Amino acid sequence: MKRKLYLSGFGLKRLAMVSMIIDHIGSILLGAMLGQYRTGDILVVNGDSPAALWKIMQGKEVCEILGSVAFPIFCFLMAEGFLHTRDRVGYGLRLALFALISEIPFDLAHFQTPFSLKLQNVMFTLAVSIFTLLALNWAEERWREVPGLCWAAVAVLTAAGMALAYLLRGEYVFLGVLSVALVYLLRDKGRLRTLGLVPLLVVSPWVLLAMPPILLYNGERGRGSKWFFYIFYPAHFLVLASLAALVGRAA
Repeated sequence: MKRKLYLSGFGLKRLAMVSMIIDHIGSILLGAMLGQYRTGDILVVNGDSPAALWKIMQGKEVCEILGSVAFPIFCFLMAEGFLHTRDRVGYGLRLALFALISEIPFDLAHFQTPFSLKLQNVMFTLAVSIFTLLALNWAEERWREVPGLCWAAVAVLTAAGMALAYLLRGEYVFLGVLSVALVYLLRDKGRLRTLGLVPLLVVSPWVLLAMPPILLYNGERGRGSKWFFYIFYPAHFLVLASLAALVGRAA
């Protein structure tokens, strides 16, 4: 009898991390290499083969496609984690803390400066998502017996979470909060929960690549350290920022 393939929560997280690394190699490292050929908004070739430039551009595009798997999985896991954690407030605070810790590495990697307000790292978006779910859960319990009022409160609180994410300018801004909220609200719909990720198609149609592994989720946590991702996230930005700086100096 053939053994069916399923993925645990940690299995999905590992897949998302690999996708995230690929995405950031493309945007940060290959982006730095591409910057060697850029003058203003014009790409130029200084002594190098146009074929080399074309390969870098193709590699960056492939990284963007494969990197599109990460965020939908993280959104799905945020809703799942919220439903299963014993300390929901602590979950949100932990994400917020590491969002702050990760911001300098994120800015160094993306903007070559330790401080920038152009865009904040994705943990800000995920932290806002968790606190939005806390508000939605409160509304559901508070007005359980009044469905119309409950859904009105859910809509208002979701919009408030989206507005906060927009103001913070975290990656994926309000679309991330909306997707996490929808996956949570569809929690009793089985595989139809993945429809909550549809708003992310606005960012890229390639987010559909995340659907097959999410559909293989077996509902179990699996084995792994919850702290690994928190530490790895800022650390990988520091590594990529250092490599990008070396590329810049070699130009």
